[in-house]
Amino acid sequence: MTVNKVGRPSKAKERIGQILRAAHSVVATDGFADTTLSRVAAAAGVQRTLVLHYFGSRDGLMRAFVTEAVAAYGDAQLRLGAEGPIEDRVARMFAPGAYGTRDDLVVWSELVNLAARDEVVRHSLRELWTERWLPELERQLAAAYPAAPADRVATSAYGLACLFEAHWAFHLQGVVDSLRTEQATRAADALLATLEPE
Repeated sequence: MTVNKVGRPSKAKERIGQILRAAHSVVATDGFADTTLSRVAAAAGVQRTLVLHYFGSRDGLMRAFVTEAVAAYGDAQLRLGAEGPIEDRVARMFAPGAYGTRDDLVVWSELVNLAARDEVVRHSLRELWTERWLPELERQLAAAYPAAPADRVATSAYGLACLFEAHWAFHLQGVVDSLRTEQATRAADALLATLEPE
């Protein structure tokens, strides 16, 4: 009689997460253009062949980085302060800590810049914004302001996203202080005020 031995549990999920975190640190330090499989492997403490095994190529790794790691980070930002009133949650979008670290902001900026030249990245970001992040922000606003018309909710969600993106781009350029944060928050409040019943 043959006894089937139970194999070791797969470490694929853990390894993939480890490699994607390493990709984040390499992109933050070296930029997307200089992110190589070898640098990511070294940062993850694994062999380059293991990175190839999971992602197939540098393009595969970068696609996974955008669609998994970046998507999860955007989702987390939308859940920031989920237990509080929408006004407090929106204010947190402009406060220090909205991006976990400066490296997170640098990686996002690198990704946005790359989207201008790379159709795959552009398509991935467009999908994240149009199919995931903007609809979720609209859903949250509609829940907080149930009497607001759908077109006004969509306009406010888009305005908030634009304001958020610009605020943090200015932050990277050194245009940042408590007054700028207060101004961005007041501008966000003005957008929310358009959703109040007349």
